[in-house]
Amino acid sequence: MIPRGRPALTEADIAAEKEVNLKTWQRNEGESLRAQVPLVNEGGRLRLYDEEQVRAYLSGSTWPPGQRDQDVAAGSDDAGTTWPPAVPPGEEHPGDLLTDQEAAAVLETKASTVRDYGKSGYLPVVQRHGRTWYRRADLEARLEAGDQRHHPELTGAGRPQGAKDRAPRRRPDVRVTEIAAALALAARAETPEPTPGEIGKTYGVGERTAQRLLLAAREQEAGEA
Repeated sequence: MIPRGRPALTEADIAAEKEVNLKTWQRNEGESLRAQVPLVNEGGRLRLYDEEQVRAYLSGSTWPPGQRDQDVAAGSDDAGTTWPPAVPPGEEHPGDLLTDQEAAAVLETKASTVRDYGKSGYLPVVQRHGRTWYRRADLEARLEAGDQRHHPELTGAGRPQGAKDRAPRRRPDVRVTEIAAALALAARAETPEPTPGEIGKTYGVGERTAQRLLLAAREQEAGEA
């Protein structure tokens, strides 16, 4: 993932700016940069670094900006320590650029299906660093629009030829059921009503997804009342 779609640089980009061969740069300077500047896509095959942090490193500055003044005042030095990420980890943002695997997790489908969506134009794509990325906002828009094309079991697609049953077979979202149960308890004044923030922490999702789950849970609870 490229958080918030921020500009990023590969090691090849950095070497090109230094006007040296990539292998030469990696041998002479790569280890030093990697020790201080964190990857924006930890675990990715392509090493990507936040451009603003790389430029701070190359200019001899610190991160966050102004940190050196604080270190001097405190009698410490950040040399040799890894900088914090430019974007705090765990935060979801509409501008995040996701890989096909990450996009598949959002849509709850397969990475190969996401790639097909990109090729067909069903999902907008962003090309960067020779890779295809998917903007989180576009993925969430598909979910919020109720477009379940990526879930054949919800649309009746993929049924045996001649089958008469075309009714959608919706698989219940366990999270929605659990949140609805919590709302029912809150209605009886037994517990506080869950907030989007609490839902996000419980299920490891962003605020917009948490709000969508809470809305679905309210609708489910109202239907059962």
